[in-house]
Amino acid sequence: MKIIGFGLLALHVAACHDEPPARPVSAWAAGVRVEHGEPPTGARLLGEVEASDGEGCGIGGDRGSLRNATSRLQEVAARKGATFVKLTQVTKPYSGRDCVHLEYKLRGLAYASAGDPPLGALAAPSACAPPCSPGYACSAAGVCLAQCNPACAPQEICRADRVCVPAAR
Repeated sequence: MKIIGFGLLALHVAACHDEPPARPVSAWAAGVRVEHGEPPTGARLLGEVEASDGEGCGIGGDRGSLRNATSRLQEVAARKGATFVKLTQVTKPYSGRDCVHLEYKLRGLAYASAGDPPLGALAAPSACAPPCSPGYACSAAGVCLAQCNPACAPQEICRADRVCVPAAR
């Protein structure tokens, strides 16, 4: 019986240290830099952004990762037209009185580089031909980009209500 108990404990400890799978980042958001440092010279402030990954406590919760929280923050910032996020707060998982909290939370200030077009120019409706499908927005480059946040996994699609669902096979 001790061997089974030890095996279960080892399995639980190993599971707690596995990194969750990486969430894909849209091409649109991949260019957003997320750093603790100052924004580029001349960048204009667009506002505060925040994102998180993981939820709940202990065994019944969903363990987050800093990488996935950063990916989500990039998506949120890209939707505002940002190219840079200055991190102002990083909350890592912690052990509280009631449980081990599994969430990573990030907050920051979103900035657009001085040479970037104004926010309204990022999604000019006439730039995409044919027009984008529901759930997608037209970028300044004339490419339809999914509006789901976070971006959908490769085997998923973004519905018009901005929810990722399994792709039809």
